[in-house]
Amino acid sequence: MNVATSSPVDDLLNPGESASRPIRILAAAGRMFIEHGYEGTSMEEIAKAAAVTRQTLYNRFPEGKESLFVAVAERMWKAFPVMNVATDERALVDPRSGLMQIGTEFACFWSGPAAADFLRMVIMEGRRFPVLADRFDEVIQAPAMSVISDYLAELARRGVLVVQEPATAARDFMETLDGRVLWKQVRANSEPLAREEIEYIVERTVDAFLRSLRH
Repeated sequence: MNVATSSPVDDLLNPGESASRPIRILAAAGRMFIEHGYEGTSMEEIAKAAAVTRQTLYNRFPEGKESLFVAVAERMWKAFPVMNVATDERALVDPRSGLMQIGTEFACFWSGPAAADFLRMVIMEGRRFPVLADRFDEVIQAPAMSVISDYLAELARRGVLVVQEPATAARDFMETLDGRVLWKQVRANSEPLAREEIEYIVERTVDAFLRSLRH
């Protein structure tokens, strides 16, 4: 039986009772955004879910919900895997292995129910609040793309791969992966993919990407 892979995002949103107050606030905010949407979530509700006073919440986030959303996204980014791939000698010797690692970890990171729900919230709410999608891209998408671009640039510098425009190649790779894995999982009522399914899709994506570079 296929078992859906777990995601670090689920742990970030449910850190346990022993977590520090700042962690509890960010976890509660993430859960409230998912449950009620960005527009439907109030600072009061977040404070109650985090078991802190409203004043404590505003003391930490005087600019309100937007700054709190950014802090939630930044916490997710810090937990993002394979951020050292551009300096990982094993990945730099074997680009197929490195790209497989990037793709698999990226897909698994967003694979859990809470992760998919968070992405779904950003997509839906971003239509009414473009700044929400912009800040998500700024805090998570852009840095992730930069890491992959740097990795491809280093492979090109070493002569391992021929990559004319690393930033464009990185975008092409991630957009293909998004279409085959990420958006499939964030569709309403979609079941999370099992680890073996993710690895199979990533393997096909990586092989097609490497063939395109060779040509």
